[in-house]
This record gives sequence, C-alpha cells and structure tokens, in this order.
Amino acid sequence: MKNSSDTKKYFYCYSIPLFKYLKMDKGFSFICYGLHDKTLKAFWLFEKTEELKEALTDYKSE
Repeated sequence: MKNSSDTKKYFYCYSIPLFKYLKMDKGFSFICYGLHDKTLKAFWLFEKTEELKEALTDYKSE
C-alpha cells in the first residue's frame, strides 16, 4: 500500500497515451513497470520532478 510520501515523490501512470507522451515525446525515463495488485492494470512509475509536473500540465491542456 502506498503511503503519503510515495504519492509526493512518485507519479503512477496508468494511461498508455500519457505514458507514450511522457516517454516518447518528452523523453522521460520511468523507474519501473508493474501491475496493480488488485486490478492487474499496468502502470509506469516516474519520479515527480518539476519538469514532469510541467509536462503533465501541458498534456492536460492539449
């Protein structure tokens, strides 16, 4: 189970289009790939940085 410090430090991406945007278009590296333990939905884990936050804001505005 994630604690509050995990959610402040990491971004869990469950969206394939968003993952492609972050990885392919913006060049961000992910820390790891996994499956949610209950839903088995794939996710990619990114470190939260100011650059990542800016990219997420840009993605939302498109």
